[in-house]
This record gives sequence, C-alpha cells and structure tokens, in this order.
Amino acid sequence: MLPPPLPAAAETEIEARAALSNKMDAASEVGKGIDVDRRGQFNEKALFSEDFYYKFGLRPTAADARAKLALAVENGEVPFAPIQRRYTGYTKYNERIRSGAALYAGGLRDAVLGGSWGEIAQLLEKGSKGRGSNAQGEGTAVAASELRSSCRALGLFGNAVLQSENDSGTTQLNLLLRHLINELYFSMDDMAAAALSADKEAAKAAWRRGRDYLNAGLNLVSVPINSRVGDKFVEIEVSI
Repeated sequence: MLPPPLPAAAETEIEARAALSNKMDAASEVGKGIDVDRRGQFNEKALFSEDFYYKFGLRPTAADARAKLALAVENGEVPFAPIQRRYTGYTKYNERIRSGAALYAGGLRDAVLGGSWGEIAQLLEKGSKGRGSNAQGEGTAVAASELRSSCRALGLFGNAVLQSENDSGTTQLNLLLRHLINELYFSMDDMAAAALSADKEAAKAAWRRGRDYLNAGLNLVSVPINSRVGDKFVEIEVSI
C-alpha cells in the first residue's frame, strides 16, 4: 500500500506577500501603460513626473494604496527619515497641508454643491509664469491657488519623511504618495473642467475621487509622524 500523500507546504510569507501584491496589481484602476493624453509621453504633465504610475506602469486606487501601506507597516518596511529631518519637514509644510485639506473639505465642497463655477475656477487656479499683466502691459506671474500649492507641499513633505540619506533612489512608498497626489491634482483638473460646462454631477464625482486620493495620501505620510514630530494628519470625513 502506498503511503499517504504528504500535506501541502504552508504558504511562505514571501508567497503571501507576492499574492497580495498581485491582487493589488490586478485591481489597479486602469492597468498598465502610460496615459499619454493626460500625463504626456514622459509623465511631464503630472505634478510629480516620477511617481509609482510612471515607474511601474500601474495605477493603484486609493484603496490599493491603503492596502499596500498596511502591508508595509505590518512588515516593518516603511522608510523612516531621521527624526530631525522629519521634524524640519513637518514644521515647514504642516500648515500648508492642513489648510489645503480644510479648504478642500470646506470652501471647495461648498462651491461644488452650490454650483459656484467662477469660485471653483479661482480655488483651482494652477498659476502661470506669464499670464497676468501689470501697469506696463508686461506679463506677470499668476500664483497657484492655496489648494494647488498644498498638493506640492504634501509631495515635498513626503521627500522629508519617506526618504533617508541611505536610500539609493526614491522609495516605493514615496513614489506611491506622489501617484496619489498626481491623481488628486488630476481630479482637480476634472472639477475645473466640469465647472466650465456647469456639470454639477461631474464636479461632485471628481471631488469625491480627489478626496479619496487626498485621504490616502494623508494616511500615508502620517505613519512616520510620532509625538516628537507633531500631530498626525486628520482625514476628510465629509462627503458630497
């Protein structure tokens, strides 16, 4: 009589992590390949050209990013910059990030709900180096709005807390944060476009999508923040 078959080997931790990673990749919003129309041939239309999407050809949703972060935290794979560098970055960018999130949840949401299309355009001004004018008729810079500026501040803060001097390149979680910020920025573009056509439903959908990406980004950069750095960021709870 033949001996009974040996039990199947238990799934190793590496195999389990690979399986979860594959699930995340499969669930990615659109799949592989650069979106040339929106992002440009070399991702030059994105706020941060080097991001997770450009590096790996994947578009993680906000939920995908949260799952990837949870796995990194569980396995101790979150890169922590030295405490002084984190504190300096927090001191420099904290106010801009918080005020941007508050404005997104408050003034921008109210403008979308009220169909205040001109106000939305002002709140989402990208800025320009030569679109304004002065008394001499020469082009002058138009500043980016507080909301647009807060997106850049969030990305710069990521450089301070998700990188260390020992990293040979941009860390994967920092690339993921940049992707979330880029998608938030593109959602703002979609809101501005919806305002031009007075399409309230499209504006509301873009606001909700942007909120999810913003919340995922705030959640990600809060991980390296401890009591010696400052208070963790609070996610937006309101909906539309």
